[in-house]
Amino acid sequence: MIYTNRHNYIIRISIDIGILLIIAILCFFFDNDIPPSFTISSLFAEKGSILMAGILGWYAGARIFHLYKEVIFFSFSQEIVALMKVLVLYVLVVSCIIFFFFENGYLFRKWVLFDSVILLLVTVIEKYFYRLITAYLRKNKRLQKNIVIIGADSLSSDFYHSAISNNNFRYTVAGILDDEKKDSLNGMYLGKIDALDDVLSQYSIDEVFIGLSGSAYDKAGNIIDICEKRGKRVNILSDQTKLTDSGFKVTNYAGFPVVNIRYFPLDDPENQFLKRLFDIFFSLCFLLFFFSWTFPIIAILIKISSRGPIFFKQERWGLNNQKIICYKFRSMYASSINTDATGCYVQAKKNDARTTPLGRFLRRTSIDEFPQFINVLIGNMSVVGPRPHPIPLNLESKDIVQNYMLRHLVKPGITGWAQVNGSRGETRMAWEMQRRVDLDLWYIENWNIWLDFQIVFQTIINWIKGDDRAY
Repeated sequence: MIYTNRHNYIIRISIDIGILLIIAILCFFFDNDIPPSFTISSLFAEKGSILMAGILGWYAGARIFHLYKEVIFFSFSQEIVALMKVLVLYVLVVSCIIFFFFENGYLFRKWVLFDSVILLLVTVIEKYFYRLITAYLRKNKRLQKNIVIIGADSLSSDFYHSAISNNNFRYTVAGILDDEKKDSLNGMYLGKIDALDDVLSQYSIDEVFIGLSGSAYDKAGNIIDICEKRGKRVNILSDQTKLTDSGFKVTNYAGFPVVNIRYFPLDDPENQFLKRLFDIFFSLCFLLFFFSWTFPIIAILIKISSRGPIFFKQERWGLNNQKIICYKFRSMYASSINTDATGCYVQAKKNDARTTPLGRFLRRTSIDEFPQFINVLIGNMSVVGPRPHPIPLNLESKDIVQNYMLRHLVKPGITGWAQVNGSRGETRMAWEMQRRVDLDLWYIENWNIWLDFQIVFQTIINWIKGDDRAY
């Protein structure tokens, strides 16, 4: 393998620390409130403790928040959220050093502001281009890992076909070890499991994946020992999805470990409070600084373009299936009907004749959703969460889409995990709605405040780029 994880880590952290130092030094030179040092050496003598604290704070944050894990395992928006966490810790550490060790610390306020803002902008751009470069290298097969799979049962087979054959992770399978030779391995069989030590010595292997089940699982301990003695990474494939496709939480009752097959972080009052604070702050900022001046313009345009009210109000299901009134800017003709001749709900579709010319623009840019920040402020919606569906669509879907009703265990949102992953707009087939529900449930089971920041950030990116599913 030409390019290892260690090389990747060293290169990325070196680039970031280099950028951090350059920006910090430039901000020192251009900050008029701090008497400038005219040589680099004198600047380090006077401000070296700040620079060193910044480097240590950045490094600690990067370790805590996993900023430098491989880019193929998390999206750009996830990386930016991790970067924001690191930057917050960096600013806190630097500010503490200034406060405790510099008598004129108040003079550094402008420097801290400029340094943090410029550092965020530059590192975001740097990480975007780093992803482009690594994507190019992966495409040319220069970033590969050689792996061995232990076990040839259905679990290992599923892993091979879903995670390896599509080559998303750029793994190259050196072979498969199993105590039974199977014709279906297509020449990938390397021998019995006991031959692992010889295989690791003969092949250049980076990682080992254990996919054993039943009585063969007892060999996992010996396999791990062999791999660790040779310095190889070990991954154990888990088949918990046979019980449920949700997240697990292990608790302890009277000394017995108990697995809760569904765990929802927003069941905790502290998390509910934190999410509500985020909703109030974000919606207030949006309504005061953006909606306050765009509303009169949009309202006038709606009134000029077609007869009818400015707002479209519709009953939908909110938290725990409670009915809420969802607000939107009206994008369809007031005389439009939402059901067909058979009484089935008619979803909005591309080039829908019910949509006004202005409404097409509002829907394509998602501006029609802006009034829902009023719902957020009221408290019956959240900024991020499963999108609320019209009640007739809920009634049609709840009996044919698995786990559909579980999406109502949290407040509905203006944007959500499903929407930023391309699952928005019309759902003509049951599997399309199933995918949306699966994504919504993943969000509910994996919620944290940083995930909300990530989704908001990705929503803004998608809004700037445009979305073909917005109509």
